[in-house]
Parts: sequence; structure tokens; C-alpha cells
Amino acid sequence: MKASDLAALPIAAGAALRQRRFFHPSGVLANGTIERLSPPHEGLPVESGNVVGRISKAVGLPGTLPDAAGLAWRMPPAPFAATPWDVLLVSAGFGSSALVPNRMALRAVTSWSEAVYSSLLPLRYEGELWWIRARMTTPVGGSGLSLHAVHQRINGDGLDFDIEQARGNGEFEPMASLRLTEVVPLNQQGEHDVSFDPVRHSAPEVQVWPEWLRNLRATAYRSSREGRDAES
Repeated sequence: MKASDLAALPIAAGAALRQRRFFHPSGVLANGTIERLSPPHEGLPVESGNVVGRISKAVGLPGTLPDAAGLAWRMPPAPFAATPWDVLLVSAGFGSSALVPNRMALRAVTSWSEAVYSSLLPLRYEGELWWIRARMTTPVGGSGLSLHAVHQRINGDGLDFDIEQARGNGEFEPMASLRLTEVVPLNQQGEHDVSFDPVRHSAPEVQVWPEWLRNLRATAYRSSREGRDAES
């Protein structure tokens, strides 16, 4: 057994015990759209189109307790691509200077409005490293990280995010706008059918970097799916 498989055993066991995702077990899945704002061929190859997105809590703590907030979305496969493209972000410790170490620091928040979402790890594309971050621009009521309030907002006027990208240590610049407009109901098992995986599901030539962490994440996501007997 490889070291990465051994390290992922607790994740599989935890998912099996909970019969839910080990990571971000509580969330709201929704249909929506993404609109590219960056000029064509500038930065990551995100294109305008339909998406399915998910707003979530990392641990699933109740009430107003601090938790890490998650944002994920799935874009359709690019031309000649074998899989869709999943992007996963989580609230991070961005400071005013937005230094690279802060982009990698997970941060618990007490409200949706204070969360700045980060890819935590850069994406390698055409020989360069790119970061993604996002901010929710729609006010969401309720106390703490209320998923009920998110659900209501999406099915009401929709939920909007500004998506930005940065090359290496450079400044972040607008890349796209993301809008979620229709909540997807749970299946008969009370779960969502979409299992986001940014390692297995990516655009051509786009890879989570560095490789050793990419391999570890791949094993962790696979173990979480296997633990709860989920489809990819």
C-alpha cells in the first residue's frame, strides 16, 4: 500500500461512518452560469457557459460557530476534453497584501460576507502557476453560515460571485462572474449526486500543483467517494 493510500484510510472510514462527504458534508447545490470577463486566451481557460455550483461548510458545524466556507463549481468539458472541469475554493486567510502564504492558509469565518475563497494551491497551465479567488457579492441574511439563507437567496434573486485570477505572485485581476440561480434538490438518499474532484476533473493542460500534493488530494477524494459509495 502506498503512503498516500495509507494516509487516506481515515477519510474513507469517516465518510463511511457519516455516509456523507468527509470534506464539506453540508452544502447547497445549484445550477447557474459563469461569464468570462478576462480577454480570450489571457490566463486560465475558463469559458462562459452553464455550471453546477455548491456552497458548503467544511466541517458542518451548527449555528453561528466559525467554520470554513466552501465554493465549488463544475463547468462542461472543453472541446476534446474527457471530463468536466471542477474548481474548488475555500475561505482563506488573505491579508491586505495578499501574499502567497496567505493564499494557502485555511480560515474559519462566521458569515458568508467575510469569506474570501481561495484555491489554496495554484493551478499549473502552459508552464505558469495561476491562483483563483472569489468573493460573494450578494448579501445573505441569517445568522452565522446559514445554508437555509443561502438556499432561499439562490431561489430568490440568485447568488453572485466575483471570480479573480493571479499569475504567480502577481496581483489578482477579474476573470469571471459566477451566478447561481436554481437550487438542485437532494436525491433519495438525501445527498447530492455531484462529487467534485479538481484532480480528476480538469481542463486540458490544467493541473493542481505541486504534483505530490495533487496525488495526495486525488487519493483523499477517491477515499471519500468510496467511503460513502458515491459516483464521480
